[in-house]
Amino acid sequence: MLFTKKTLAMGILVLVSAGFSFAQVIDQTVARVRLTKPEVITQRQLRQQIELVESQTRQPLPPDNRRRMLDLQIGEILINQAAARDNFRASENELNENIARYKEQMAPDVSDAQFRTIVQNQIGLSWDEFTATMRKRLIQEKYIMEKKRSYFNDIKDPSDAELRQIYEANATDFTNPQIVRFNQVYIATRSLSDTEKQLARRRAEEALAELRSSQFKDVVLKYSDDTNTKYKGGDAGYFARNDARRQAVLGKNFFDALFAMNVNQVSGIIESNIGLHIIQVSEKREPKLLGFKDPVFPGAAVTVEERIKNTVRAQNQQITFQKALTDLIEELKKDAEITVYEQYLNW
Repeated sequence: MLFTKKTLAMGILVLVSAGFSFAQVIDQTVARVRLTKPEVITQRQLRQQIELVESQTRQPLPPDNRRRMLDLQIGEILINQAAARDNFRASENELNENIARYKEQMAPDVSDAQFRTIVQNQIGLSWDEFTATMRKRLIQEKYIMEKKRSYFNDIKDPSDAELRQIYEANATDFTNPQIVRFNQVYIATRSLSDTEKQLARRRAEEALAELRSSQFKDVVLKYSDDTNTKYKGGDAGYFARNDARRQAVLGKNFFDALFAMNVNQVSGIIESNIGLHIIQVSEKREPKLLGFKDPVFPGAAVTVEERIKNTVRAQNQQITFQKALTDLIEELKKDAEITVYEQYLNW
């Protein structure tokens, strides 16, 4: 359960006085919260959260839901203060592991430096802001799960019969699209100058020429920049035709060229968003309806049955986490001082 934040533009209220006009930035307090120390939630902070939700849903938030958003912010303050009071911490190892899991879910095929750029450009946070947010969320999760441990101990896995029933009701949803496995010589060009890109293309042309008299794996070892694949013959693994994440990284033209190739065919130089590729297709599979015991993807250890079980387990954990959070906040409210200024929820 991971979360992200964006800081958006703050609202400015212009007041006009009888006799002359002037502009003044107003940031009214919409709530005061105190569990261990006084904190305020301002109208600007509430507006930022509402704008974030609206940007994610692409829909305006009805005015009636502003109080709900305010309650969420009040709850977060209570959890943060309670966790600090009870001395909950997140170690550097825990934080790094959490960030690594987040990176694996969001952008597993990029370097750490590229991931930092994604955080800044797509999430809208500096790296320090991102790690601070991740640390805070990790502490919140640890606190909630410790204080409501019994809730999570009571979660039960679905039975075999329930798993089979879910599969049979959704069998046509369990499919593999067209899949290709390939080897590659990869020469990186991202962030290179025009002169450096010309040199990179010259290297790719030399590699292509050597393939006329050399084994593909030998050319890979000599020329490829991809340390993940060069020592295993350039094997890039399986790519699915509908993998939107990889297509966004590499580009549509790369995907179109890749899936147009035949087994054992060797390409010319193919340009992607990140570099130059010479590809040898080693395997190609047409779309397939998956059975209950089939792997979810060629070479994967997880079967359809296990994927269903993991999905149901995650759903049950999310429902349990939400109940634990709601109940814990209600308990903390009994010991807290909370004042809401309803008049400032209308704008």
